[in-house]
Amino acid sequence: MNYIEKNMILERYVHGKVAELISAYIDCGPTKLREDLGLDDSHWIVVFDHLVFDHNLPFKVVMKNVDFFLDLYIKNGFAHVRDVLDILDEKYDVMATLIFDFLAISNDGLEYHVMHHRDKYVAAMWEHDAEFVKKVLYISSAKYEESWAKILDILLHATCDDINDKYAFENALKAFSSMANTMREHRRINEEGLL
Repeated sequence: MNYIEKNMILERYVHGKVAELISAYIDCGPTKLREDLGLDDSHWIVVFDHLVFDHNLPFKVVMKNVDFFLDLYIKNGFAHVRDVLDILDEKYDVMATLIFDFLAISNDGLEYHVMHHRDKYVAAMWEHDAEFVKKVLYISSAKYEESWAKILDILLHATCDDINDKYAFENALKAFSSMANTMREHRRINEEGLL
């Protein structure tokens, strides 16, 4: 689609209606708005991209529903948030970073997310490496070094707790076994039979 066609679509569906479109998008969702406008895939992408890049639509959606998106991020991770907002394509990376910084850094969602899934991230650290975990958490950029330090602290404590729990269980099992052995009544087999 060329520049002139895109401008014609924007003139027809968007010009003078931006506030209404954003409000309808937030209230009803993209599917309903698209149906109401009667747009096919290629026309919807033009309208959506205009609302994303020129009017920060995904960020406005998140701001209007902060609790929902924060909970979604903590439980499912940022890839799921991007999927729900339909900003998976690389062209939306700048917008996604803005949303990530708001949810994960400004609202401490990153720490809650890691605490909620710490066993999974500890296993990923053992199986892969720290760089892999940083990529999965979307904090591989140098600007997130302070956040990464906090995450490492959480993962270190989770690993130590796990190791302590294993040793405590093994030591308790040994103590119980030795205690049970000392309390057991020993009888000779040939005099009274097996019991």
